[in-house]
Amino acid sequence: MSSIVVQRLSARFPAFLSYDFRRLFINGVFSTGSRWAQVLARGWLVHDLTGGSTTAVGWVTFASFAPFVVVGPIVGAIADRFDRRQVLIFATLFGVLGATTLAVMTITDVVQVWHVGILAFASGSAQAASVPSRQALIANVVPDDHLLNAIALGGISQHGSRIIGPLFGAAFLGKFGVGSVFVLSSVLLTLGLLDIYRLKYRFDPSTRTRTPPEISSAVQVLGTDLAQASHYVRQDRRLTTIIGLVAVHCSFTMAFDSMMPKLAETAGGSATLYSSILVGLGAGALIGTLGVSQLSDTRLRGTMFTLSGLGSGAAMLVLGAATTPVVVVLGAGLAGLTQASYMTMSATLVQQVVADDFRARVMSLYIMIAAGHMAFVNLGFGRVAEAVDVRLLLIFPGIAWMAVFAGAAFTVTEARSIMTKGKFTNSRPPAIPMRN
Repeated sequence: MSSIVVQRLSARFPAFLSYDFRRLFINGVFSTGSRWAQVLARGWLVHDLTGGSTTAVGWVTFASFAPFVVVGPIVGAIADRFDRRQVLIFATLFGVLGATTLAVMTITDVVQVWHVGILAFASGSAQAASVPSRQALIANVVPDDHLLNAIALGGISQHGSRIIGPLFGAAFLGKFGVGSVFVLSSVLLTLGLLDIYRLKYRFDPSTRTRTPPEISSAVQVLGTDLAQASHYVRQDRRLTTIIGLVAVHCSFTMAFDSMMPKLAETAGGSATLYSSILVGLGAGALIGTLGVSQLSDTRLRGTMFTLSGLGSGAAMLVLGAATTPVVVVLGAGLAGLTQASYMTMSATLVQQVVADDFRARVMSLYIMIAAGHMAFVNLGFGRVAEAVDVRLLLIFPGIAWMAVFAGAAFTVTEARSIMTKGKFTNSRPPAIPMRN
């Protein structure tokens, strides 16, 4: 019986046949779970320290996302020249130090809002460095015919693990206090670090067409690498279409973190409801990414891409219109399901067409644009929510996103092709810029 189960699981999730991919998957689960545990704890800690200021929560949220704009692209360029495994190890270790520091400061009751902001930036930097390195490693540890399944499963580890951090974080928050959640975050990162150390894959410098630069010219070389990656993206209409839609999607449907503590209070709840909202987002994300990982028919993928895109906007309407805790949590579940499905499919489309020589840099640009928009919009929403009903800041952006998405279906050829056929119109890769 057990062998039959294993065979069936292997048929559905062939990427798990790779030992190294299993290590990457587990690292993604622990790392993302740690991040969302910190999101839960930081949001409520700052909300409590400031007496409910959405502006302060917005600034801390901004600090955690801002490194994806600055650090992510630089580390992406480094990961395309050096050992991606070593980059991921150092990034995760830095995250452990940041989470541990915040835990100690909170437990000893010396923490202030500015401390949380600085350490949020530190933790965000660790995440900004680890995500593109981990995603780029996927293509190095699975066969080409398992790549799509591996990318979708990687989405599960990132989006689905959002339930782990808030779920356990909520239990720790209610029983032991907010400091214990930061301890949990540090432990999860440490477990993820151990799995990367166990990775058998080792970097082979001969597989890179470019050579590592001398230290004296490192800044100039990194600048050239990033410029080449930006040019690579701009000249490929497929990439500009997907990444452009992701930017708008993240701005209008995924930049509400700074408003969630206030939404919880508005709906008649407190820390428990706030935790439940994050758990609902994670549970929906898990269901969505699991569903996407099983899509094999191309046209069905196109249909799911369309439904998840429109559903992301509809979920904002549900959250904005909710007046009871139950409806708020259900709306969060719908948001997690649709957003995670859409982002997983978008990342898969990018990974399908990008050349491996540019993979880490392009994925870091992809993440930079997504997180950068969420950082600035979260900051703006946090400020505006001091004077405007938080519900309106959910409803109107949701409507705007659905209008943009529908407009793209009629006006952008590649977008229409994805929505109707599940694939790009042009499968030919762009010319690769000159490399040093």
